[in-house]
Amino acid sequence: MYKRFAAAACSLLITGVFAVPALAGDNEAILEEGKALFNNSTPACAVCHTLKDADATGNIGPDLDELQPAADRIKKAMIEGTGPMPSFSSSLSDDEMDAIAAYITSVAGK
Repeated sequence: MYKRFAAAACSLLITGVFAVPALAGDNEAILEEGKALFNNSTPACAVCHTLKDADATGNIGPDLDELQPAADRIKKAMIEGTGPMPSFSSSLSDDEMDAIAAYITSVAGK
């Protein structure tokens, strides 16, 4: 039973239920959009999270420079919410969440 569950879980991770698509087209524009959304969405990610590139010094959520989360983890948190973080599924589009995740993963810890 455990092996079947583990195989199913791995399959979900591989197929990416919350996968963020690879950046295509104008990567720079996507990253700029992600940064703008990080700083200006409602509520702004920067209010709660630290991220040096965004000049964000929030201390409610995890320090993203230290955590360096994967894009799929970021998107899952934005869709579902976690702890005090609300879900952004009704206020941000999938493309906007993808842009934020792409931005964070491109700059966190750098």
